[in-house]
Amino acid sequence: MRYQLYYHPSIQGRGEFVRLALEEASADYVDVARRKGGAAAMMKIIDGKRTARPPFAPPFLKAGNLIIAQTANILFYLGPRLNLSPRDEAGRLWAHQLQLTIADLLVQIHDTHHPISSALYYEQQRPAAKRSAEYFWRYRAPKVLGYFERVLQANGGKYLIGGRLSYVDLSLFQIVEGCATPSLNA
Repeated sequence: MRYQLYYHPSIQGRGEFVRLALEEASADYVDVARRKGGAAAMMKIIDGKRTARPPFAPPFLKAGNLIIAQTANILFYLGPRLNLSPRDEAGRLWAHQLQLTIADLLVQIHDTHHPISSALYYEQQRPAAKRSAEYFWRYRAPKVLGYFERVLQANGGKYLIGGRLSYVDLSLFQIVEGCATPSLNA
């Protein structure tokens, strides 16, 4: 099956978690919005006039007749199909639980730049953002990343789940790599 990923063409955000999984698995997919006319096609699906179950926002994935939205939901769907999650139900639910924790962390990271309102630009809330980022790095980041460190160690120290790479490992990599970017620490 050829998957169609819909996400903003130039924003590295929630869609990157899906891209990493598709790339790691060498899946046959097209990044629709990065093609000519793709952003308009994405918005046409979101407007819902011709879509029975329209997504609220990108990222979303077309897989045959299915349209699957929300990053964790997309990865929950793709995980077993791309061999990036456990095969058993308990393992898949554990992977999904960890991915939802990553989603919570991503919201907290985003909110350090938009602590007053996501409708305001960072520059309009810079003093509050600096204070929010200070508390995030002092309290939240160590707590959540410490949790993932414990999960990793309990699983033997190489992968978060089982004995091979999972979509959760890829997502946590993206979080850590993004947090190491100087612009996020400024």
